[in-house]
Amino acid sequence: MHIEQIRLENFRGYARLQWQPDPLINIITGGNAQGKTNLLEAIFFGFTGHSFRTIRDREMIRWGSSFCRVEINFRFGQQENSTAILLTAEGKKQNKRNANTGRAMDPVLLPLVFTPDHLLMIKGSPVIRRRWLDQELGPLQPGYLAYFRRYQQVLAQRNRLLQGMRVNQRTRQELEPWNQQLAAFGAKVIAWRCRLLAELSPIVREIYGQIGGRGEKAGLLYLSSLPLERTTGETEICERFMGELSRRYAEEIARGQTLIGPHRDDLGTTINGQDARRFGSQGQQRTLVLALKLAQLELGRRFAGDYPVVLLDDVFSELDQNRRAQLIEHIRGKTQVFVTTSQSAGIDLASLSGRIITVREHVLHEGG
Repeated sequence: MHIEQIRLENFRGYARLQWQPDPLINIITGGNAQGKTNLLEAIFFGFTGHSFRTIRDREMIRWGSSFCRVEINFRFGQQENSTAILLTAEGKKQNKRNANTGRAMDPVLLPLVFTPDHLLMIKGSPVIRRRWLDQELGPLQPGYLAYFRRYQQVLAQRNRLLQGMRVNQRTRQELEPWNQQLAAFGAKVIAWRCRLLAELSPIVREIYGQIGGRGEKAGLLYLSSLPLERTTGETEICERFMGELSRRYAEEIARGQTLIGPHRDDLGTTINGQDARRFGSQGQQRTLVLALKLAQLELGRRFAGDYPVVLLDDVFSELDQNRRAQLIEHIRGKTQVFVTTSQSAGIDLASLSGRIITVREHVLHEGG
C-alpha cells in the first residue's frame, strides 16, 4: 500500500498543499513547529477520520477557517483508491471513499503510526495499550469496531443508570437488560482480543529475538478483569461476565460505575517470564515496544494482504543507533514510510536512502 498524492486545505498550518510523496521512504525534516508532524497527522486523519495527537477535532482546522479537508489518492495492491474527509468547525464530518479494497466487512488497513508516546506502551497506563489494541489493530478484524463501539455505548448507558440508582433508588430489574447487552458485546471484544494475541504473540517473540538478542524471550498476556483461562470461549466469557456483574452489584451501585469488562482489561508483557513493566530495563522495554510495532506491520500483511503505510514521528531521536538501524532494516522496501526528524537530531539522513523534504512554515522544499 502506498500514497500517490495528498491534498490538504486549511489543515493545521497548511492553507493549501498538493504533494506526491516518494513510494518508499520520505524523510521530513525541519525545525520545531514548522509543520512536520502535521503532515503525518493529516495522513492518519485522511484514513481514520481522527487524529493520533488530539481528541479535539477543531484543533486540526486552520486558525480563522471554517473547515479543513484532506484528500488522499493511494494504491492498495493493484487498485487505485481515494479517500477525502471534510471537517467543519461545528464538528461535522463528510467522508467520501472510492476504496476498492473489498467488502465493507473486510479488514481495514490503517496507517501504522509510531511516536515517542508509544515508547510508554510497556510502562505507561493501560489506556495506552487498550487504545493500541482497539484503534490500531481492531480494524484488521472484520466487525470488531462495530462490536467495540456498541459496547462503549452500552457501558455509558449502564454507568448513567448506576449513578442514578444511587440517588433515585431505582430497581435492580432496570439494570438487567443493560447487563445482558454489556456481557454479550463485552464477550465478543474480549474473545477477539484473545484471538488477536494468539496471532500476535509468536510474531512479537520472533522479532524481539531478532532485534533484542541475548537469547531473551518476549511474551504477551491478556489481563482480564474477569476470571478467564487461555481457552475460555465467547459463550463462557459471557456467562462469567453476567456472574461477575451479579456478584459485584452492590459495589458498582456504591461507586456508580461498571467495574469489570474490556474497558478495565490490560495487555501484559513479559521478558523471560517476568513482568516487563516491573522488571524490564529501559533498553528491554524499548526493544519490546519496537517488536510490538513491527509485529503490527506484519499482522497488517497477514490479515489485509498488504503492508500499511508507516508514519514515524520523531522516534529516531528517542532510539539508540542499534534500535534505529533495526527499525529501518525491518521496514525498508516493504512499504511506504514517512519519517519526521528535527535538524538537530544528529541523524545521518543519507543512511536512510530516502527522499528528503524540508518543511519551513508549512511549505515543503525538496532536499535538506
